[in-house]
Amino acid sequence: MTKKGEYRRTVHIPADLERYDRQLYRINAIAEELVKYVNDKDVQYGSSWRKRGGPGAFMVIARKWDRIEQACEKETAKYDIFNVFKEEDRRETILDDCLDLVGYLLILIEHMIEIGHVTKIEALRMSFVSSTLEKVRPSGMEKPFGFDEEEEEDQHPVSTRYHPDQVDDPRLPEKIQKEE
Repeated sequence: MTKKGEYRRTVHIPADLERYDRQLYRINAIAEELVKYVNDKDVQYGSSWRKRGGPGAFMVIARKWDRIEQACEKETAKYDIFNVFKEEDRRETILDDCLDLVGYLLILIEHMIEIGHVTKIEALRMSFVSSTLEKVRPSGMEKPFGFDEEEEEDQHPVSTRYHPDQVDDPRLPEKIQKEE
């Protein structure tokens, strides 16, 4: 029995944890592929998006969002982006626009580090992100994303931990310093 002011909540831990585990794994795999995608696009187009400074960069990002918005406005149920992805003839276009948008946002953040507008490691943290980022192999997944089992074991280590307070981590740009 609960006391006054308290409430009971039932949590289905196994299903929620497995879903969360799969989500983290997929997001990590998407992020790795997105970095390759952004690098390929950067080689192809160079820094043309930065050529006109901040307003030009903003307009490039806004144009990507406008394309996504236009695709969603055509839906019977306005702004149903899930439906846009469901329709096979639009799927690649909307996916490309979403990847481009996320890619430009990543490059924007990287550029803010490069020019010194983001200099503290704490500025890169978000309030909902824990202090430890983990890359984990998901539980209960046989062949995610169509990887063969042997590839999955070789390419996805069980745990790679990085703690944001480690300023000497070689994966961080030298300009980023730990706040004292």
